[in-house]
Amino acid sequence: MPKVLSEEQIKHYRENGYLGQMDGIAPTEARAMLADLTAFTETHGISAGQLQMKGHLCFRRSYELTFNDRILDVVEDLIGPNLMAFASRFWIKGARDKSFVSWHQDSAYFGLEPHELVTVWLAITDATPEMGCMKVIPGSHRGKSYTHEETFAENNLLARGQVIHGVRNDDAVYLPLKQGQFSCHHERILHASDPNETEVDRIGLAVFFIPTHVKSTIGRRTAYLVRGVDDFGHWDKDPVPQSRVDTGVIEHVRAAGERYIDPKYRQEADLSEKGKLD
Repeated sequence: MPKVLSEEQIKHYRENGYLGQMDGIAPTEARAMLADLTAFTETHGISAGQLQMKGHLCFRRSYELTFNDRILDVVEDLIGPNLMAFASRFWIKGARDKSFVSWHQDSAYFGLEPHELVTVWLAITDATPEMGCMKVIPGSHRGKSYTHEETFAENNLLARGQVIHGVRNDDAVYLPLKQGQFSCHHERILHASDPNETEVDRIGLAVFFIPTHVKSTIGRRTAYLVRGVDDFGHWDKDPVPQSRVDTGVIEHVRAAGERYIDPKYRQEADLSEKGKLD
């Protein structure tokens, strides 16, 4: 028996690879997280959005978010009761920001087996199509692992500017969110986002959850249990942030990001051709 989702919602996720517009946190909590991001930039001189894989560990508030029952009940209904937080990233687009996210599959670079990861994308501000909210190709998670071309394009927010060519934007579904809402998507779904064309910032936090039986394919890495039990022991444990902005875990977060972009960890799909749909 599902905890919170209807059978129809679960079927929709299985068939289409995403769910949208679910209530996560109160707007007041989202605004407090914005204040944490500002404090981080003032302290370290960089944006938390520049941290590729475990940005939530820099903040006590975003670490605690990974235990949010309202969010975890949804994730449990999708992938089971034993859950780990694998990684995260703050996605930050300033007003009139030219940055974008090209069409890609997370599964190509995450180094996980099997592919059962669910991304929770939490809107820390409103996220509309004009602001560059996420868009997906429904059902694409049930297809192949596509080759990505690594462009390292200047305004591409992805670590390697990886892109799958030939995706029809007319097939895309946009996932707008109000502040505090979240969406979920499968790690194999084709997804992207456009530049922010408005006069206000668009900020979100993507947290990547996995069932405890999922393993790393690129050596032993870190994660932590957020619900249930871990009978497998595939993962070492991440450090726990002890303060509002914890400088003590910054090096751990940086190292995780550097490992993610290390060229020796190649994408899962065949690299013999430039990224394209076929």
